[in-house]
Amino acid sequence: MRKLLFSLVLGLFTSCASLTNTQIESVNQYATSVKNFSAYPSKIMSGLAEIRAKRGVCYANSLSDPKLHIDALDSLYSNKVHAYKVSQQVDITFEIIDKYAQSLALLSSDKFQTNIDQESKNFGTSLDSLVNTYNKIDKSKNLPTNIGSAVSKLIALGGKQYVKNRQAKEIRKFVSQADTLISIMTNNLLTFLESENINQLIEAEEWGIHQNYLSFLRQVNKASIDNEYIYLDLKARIDEVKLLREQTVKATKQIQSAHKELLICIQKKKELKEILKDVQSLNKQINDIKKTITNN
Repeated sequence: MRKLLFSLVLGLFTSCASLTNTQIESVNQYATSVKNFSAYPSKIMSGLAEIRAKRGVCYANSLSDPKLHIDALDSLYSNKVHAYKVSQQVDITFEIIDKYAQSLALLSSDKFQTNIDQESKNFGTSLDSLVNTYNKIDKSKNLPTNIGSAVSKLIALGGKQYVKNRQAKEIRKFVSQADTLISIMTNNLLTFLESENINQLIEAEEWGIHQNYLSFLRQVNKASIDNEYIYLDLKARIDEVKLLREQTVKATKQIQSAHKELLICIQKKKELKEILKDVQSLNKQINDIKKTITNN
């Protein structure tokens, strides 16, 4: 009798909350695609810093006074260390998106039963800590707190079917709670990536490449073939930064739209045909970013 009652209760829970394997797999694919995405936007800034250092060396070599030459190199080193750093708000935005994706990947993993005990508390606590820190920096947004508790509380308590049911419930809860967070974080990234400040930095480096190499040529009269390749390489690098920025903007928008589609599909218990298309598109965009960075 007890077994029958337990089976009926378990069946009720399962019918109310279960997600198909395809749905859970799609959630995991989305999370895996987004995971570590935060490393890419910062490549725009580091790429600009590297360009500034290399074209600055050209300028330093146009100075005949050794003291001025060394001063120019010292200035380049200092700027390379400190320049083009993102704001604290943008920096933590990267971390929140990354940590959320890692948590969602863990939550939707087909191996979560063995991994959840080891990692869930760490991921949940880290995500909540980052959100609390962000709320202190930008009090106007007031991000929802304790989102990470959905991961922290998912501890395997029973048989496989019960745990699977619990997994589905927590995924739905986690994605729903985090949709506002993802919307705000991706909007932060887009504001940063599409800002006039970034435009000005790119334009300044593009202008600087030409001007600094021109100063160098006026000093040496005739450059070596190696010097000419340095100039061409810098021109290629600024084009790559522009491309990387364009690709990262597209990927950020895709992260946002795919998450909203993911939420709708999960809430309505639909098969995730549309979200699969979104995830495939996101995968392609992120792979394009990786290729751009690899070729740099």
